Amino acid sequence: MIAVIVKFELKDDIRKQLSDINVAKKHIQKVVEGSRKIPGLKEKFFIMNPKTAAQGAMLIWEKQEDFDGYLKSPEYQATVLDICKGKPKIEVYLHTANLTQGVLI
Repeated sequence: MIAVIVKFELKDDIRKQLSDINVAKKHIQKVVEGSRKIPGLKEKFFIMNPKTAAQGAMLIWEKQEDFDGYLKSPEYQATVLDICKGKPKIEVYLHTANLTQGVLI
């Protein structure tokens, strides 16, 4: 399994829209529901910088090919590329262990 960290700054107009907590909750709920259908995605933790509203996620994937497919998907386009300012920062790691399953390598 692999672990991926994706971080990005929001476009100014999107940041302004999501400053309304009700709009933000609705947006996040929609993304959560869509994420449940992505092939190979085992877990996704959504993160936000409370000072800058920068967004991101920590994702656990079954395999690299699943993540590569996601990067070409309409879901990635809509939930990352369409709302981020510039390019997102992406870091890929080997998922070596967790508290539930213990050591995975």
